[in-house]
Amino acid sequence: MKTMKALGQTKFGGTEVLHEATLPVPEAQGSDLLVRVKAVGINPADSMVRQNVADFGKLQNSELVLTGWDCAGVVEDVGPQADGRFRKGDEVFFAGNIARRGCNSEYTVVDSRIVGRKPASLSFIEAAALPLTALTVWEGMVEGCGIPLGPQPGTPKRALIIGGAGGVGSIGIQILSRVCGLKVVATASRPESVEFCRKMGAHVVIDHSKDLKAQLTANGIDAVDYVLNTINPDINFDTLTALIAPMGKICSLHPITKPVDLASLYVRRISVVYELMFTRPMLNVQPEMQGAILDHVSALVDAGTLRTTLVTQKPWTVAGLAEAHQHSQSGKAIGKIVLGPVG
Repeated sequence: MKTMKALGQTKFGGTEVLHEATLPVPEAQGSDLLVRVKAVGINPADSMVRQNVADFGKLQNSELVLTGWDCAGVVEDVGPQADGRFRKGDEVFFAGNIARRGCNSEYTVVDSRIVGRKPASLSFIEAAALPLTALTVWEGMVEGCGIPLGPQPGTPKRALIIGGAGGVGSIGIQILSRVCGLKVVATASRPESVEFCRKMGAHVVIDHSKDLKAQLTANGIDAVDYVLNTINPDINFDTLTALIAPMGKICSLHPITKPVDLASLYVRRISVVYELMFTRPMLNVQPEMQGAILDHVSALVDAGTLRTTLVTQKPWTVAGLAEAHQHSQSGKAIGKIVLGPVG
């Protein structure tokens, strides 16, 4: 039996629960691909699973839990029911399924339908920064909010991204400005995060620790048409509804858990859209759409329209994984954190 190294946990808690383990190399069954992992990206979901927030850590139903839902690697084997787009040796990238083991192992299996071809112009480390966040923005804003691709006639519509320097925010700035042709306002509060938002292509950067309405007005913006809210909406939902134009749309990446006055949105026809990237693979709802989106993103990267959001690289070790989790949870991370090379 062939074995592999993995970085995982057998109990929930702080980063001290992470440890090295040995596992059998999985087999590509059904529609799965067996992928030799080259790099693994870090997301807030990793710490949520490590700590078992909302029972996310129990979704794997496994004694050894692996995190890591952003991966770039090479196809080693193809399952008998795989969708036919891939063969051994293909370079791929994907986010995966939070109900299955993450990718912190030398090999992983993933449903072929949610896999895209890695951008040829990026290294594995650079590519692993993109899948989960790009899917989140594409599903939430292009699909959920119905934002068309390409510049539209007339004055560009305006989008506000709360948390522009984070992983989702930084690829969101690029997709909404460069692919959808919107005027993008991003929020950031530190000089280095403001600079990063501008580097990603934000037209205006405002400080989310100050009065947003006053700052928008100072920049000649009376209201925005779309909001991508990457933080807890219980903190800022009422503030955002005051900023949005009639018939505008708010995309939230987190559930609203406190009572809010939705009736106040009725006259202006404000819509609230939820986005959870794992919905499609978890519930088997058109999972092939994720593969198609990632292929599109890959082509946009190779065309020079989009760029990697990689900022921090850590070694693929227990210590490196722990440091990456801690940095991700610090509230000070800019762009994406990636572990690698794996192996």
